[in-house]
Amino acid sequence: MQKTTNRIARRITFAFLSFGVLLTLVLGLSLIIASKTIVTSMLDDILYAELKHFRQQTPSMLYPGYFRSRTTTIYISPVDENYNLPAHVRDFDQGIYDLTYNDRDYRILVEHVDGIRYVVKFDDTNIHQLEGEFVILVWLCSVVVLMFALAIGWKISHGIVQPIKQLADQVVTFKNKPDESVHLSGFSDDEIGDLAYELQHYHNQLRLLLIREKEFASNVSHELRTPITSISLAVEILSSNVNLPAGERERIGRIQRAINEMTELIETFLVLARINSESDEDCHPRKVGPIVQKVIRQQRIWLGSKPVAVKVVEEVPLQVSAPSGILDVLVANLVRNAFRYTERGSVTVLLASGRLTVTDTGVGIDAETQAQIFKCYVTKDTYDPNKLGLGLMIVYRICERYGWRVSFESLKGQGSEFTVWFSA
Repeated sequence: MQKTTNRIARRITFAFLSFGVLLTLVLGLSLIIASKTIVTSMLDDILYAELKHFRQQTPSMLYPGYFRSRTTTIYISPVDENYNLPAHVRDFDQGIYDLTYNDRDYRILVEHVDGIRYVVKFDDTNIHQLEGEFVILVWLCSVVVLMFALAIGWKISHGIVQPIKQLADQVVTFKNKPDESVHLSGFSDDEIGDLAYELQHYHNQLRLLLIREKEFASNVSHELRTPITSISLAVEILSSNVNLPAGERERIGRIQRAINEMTELIETFLVLARINSESDEDCHPRKVGPIVQKVIRQQRIWLGSKPVAVKVVEEVPLQVSAPSGILDVLVANLVRNAFRYTERGSVTVLLASGRLTVTDTGVGIDAETQAQIFKCYVTKDTYDPNKLGLGLMIVYRICERYGWRVSFESLKGQGSEFTVWFSA
């Protein structure tokens, strides 16, 4: 989130800087053009004023000659005899011209009045120097304005982004604690404050929903355990009768398997409710090897008398940070599926660096089922089509919750291989 807010701040600052560049460019060029126009107009007025004043003061001066002041020189000559004029102004027609002569700048006015050519030459070198200094001053001021625009844009952008960053930080504190109540505070009565309120309202609604889901799953599971336990005890008593006919004993066995499946379903409800409520603070490094050995002992009931060899290969001692019991559930679901759907051959559990792999030589999974293998209530096309397919969905949910990854390979009739990658 820090990176995101920095990008927002940079975009706002860039917008202010771009606006400042455009504004100063327009203003700077406008000032330069305006000053150039004013100076040119002023020089032209000076030329005409000098000529008028000269003619008023010397109306009878008709012979060739010139008059010079500190900044102005006026040349006088008959219109048809311009050879008396200096070479650098001799060829000008009537009008106003700019001239550079002997490293000096001049503004030239040429007028024909009553058969006399008047050439008024004004030295505007110093004025051009002042114009250059003015242009430099304008661009220096533009740089200062840009620096102010950059500073103001940076300050305003951080003022805008700060509440967003504050909101993001507060949201991060409870993103992994969906069952805890939160209060987003310290925001102004503006759009960000409204967003904070809506996020808080949404989170509280989600929290209540998760609490109800957890309570429902827990209550239903506990309510079901009592009759299931009673039925299981009754079945054990019946099966202890050594005089039972073979047919009755087979029916009792089916009842016992159904009880085991119902018990598994109840545990599934509890796990699903628990996954969403576990906190990352409960995660501690746990050895996976002993968990695998314990799970295999518990799940061997699913093998029965099937000719299946079970092997555990521990390449490296594998440790995974996870809450207590979560790894047990994950390994149990993978091993249970392998035991259920393997009629002969082997089941191998491999512990390697950062991963757990369960391989079986069972019935395999067809291509159509593979596309939705991690969805609820998906079953394999096996000898027993009524078996509930919640195990892999639980594995997927656990991996999704703790940032792990589960993958699989399977060939119909040859077996399956499921791998959980604990390293990101």
